[in-house]
Amino acid sequence: MHIEFGELVRARIPALQGRDERNNKLVLETLALQGPLIKYDIFKALKPRDVKHYPTISRRVDDLKKRGYLDVAGKRLITVGKRSEESPTYALTWRGFIASLTIETVIREIPKVLKNNPLLEIPFPREMTISVLKELLTPREVEILMRALLEGFLRALPRDIESIEQEKYIAYIVPAMVETPEIREKFEEKNLTKLRQIPGFLEFVWGLIDTFERQLSDSLIGIQIIKKELGKYIQTTQKRKIESKTPAS
Repeated sequence: MHIEFGELVRARIPALQGRDERNNKLVLETLALQGPLIKYDIFKALKPRDVKHYPTISRRVDDLKKRGYLDVAGKRLITVGKRSEESPTYALTWRGFIASLTIETVIREIPKVLKNNPLLEIPFPREMTISVLKELLTPREVEILMRALLEGFLRALPRDIESIEQEKYIAYIVPAMVETPEIREKFEEKNLTKLRQIPGFLEFVWGLIDTFERQLSDSLIGIQIIKKELGKYIQTTQKRKIESKTPAS
């Protein structure tokens, strides 16, 4: 049975359901767009949006951290009365990033979100990844692509995102691509020569190819060894079968 996207989000992202959905979204949106903040700065950013009580936001931050959507990114020295103390800054984890992609203002600003959130570890240099996105895709194309990937990822999950360790999310990349809905909008024709202008891009791609070539070479050596040993085993087995069938003199 096909589940509508809104229902899918509520089923797969528990933080975006129930009475705390609105405030959870506000916290995730603020951190996605602004990067690491202390609790009070999150509250100040949300005060114009009818969030009137600091304890409300403090509880939301604590709850989202406990459930893996946020984590401590660092510390900042603040003054409380006449004394100074360190206060933790909070930022999105991958779980929080995935949840934040359901928010319109966030999905329209993916390069900015990647730049502002240091806890989102990616396998490629951050600045280069952002540059490639900007050079290769229009903001609208990034939004369309991310929305499709988000839906595919949520459909691929067997349960909600809180029941699966974040380190295992990567295992759902291929199933997510299978589940990704067809993108009907046409993307602009791309001029890939622009990628050459990104500092370090060609060297990085060369390094990837070199690494892949070495891994492939090592794999082929391993295959040849296995094939050789397997051949010996087959020959020995066949010889024994023949000997067992040969009548004794």
